[in-house]
Amino acid sequence: AAKLADMETRCEEARGLLYRFGQMADAGVPDAELTKASAMAKLSCGDAAMWVTTEAVQVLGGYGYIKEYPVERMMRDAKITQIYEGTQEVQRLVIAREMAKESRAFLLAGVG
Repeated sequence: AAKLADMETRCEEARGLLYRFGQMADAGVPDAELTKASAMAKLSCGDAAMWVTTEAVQVLGGYGYIKEYPVERMMRDAKITQIYEGTQEVQRLVIAREMAKESRAFLLAGVG
């Protein structure tokens, strides 16, 4: 039960970042903010999908690797989300770059 609770929690955390990004995009937030939010959502969703499907395979044991069970395909699909449209490391670099820009802007605003 604890493992299922952790899996559900990871999914909800990622979903929250994804919805936040969607709300920001709908609200017309500037591109600089969207860049960071987008990278955070992709990073979180990709990692959550991979972690949750790995846990699902563990729960199912050998059945998790058999093509007759959907979790085998889900795990393959989860892995590809970490690769296409920028790997997880690229997303981390984008987030760090945007954080550095925010810090610089904050420091310069305080100097004036």
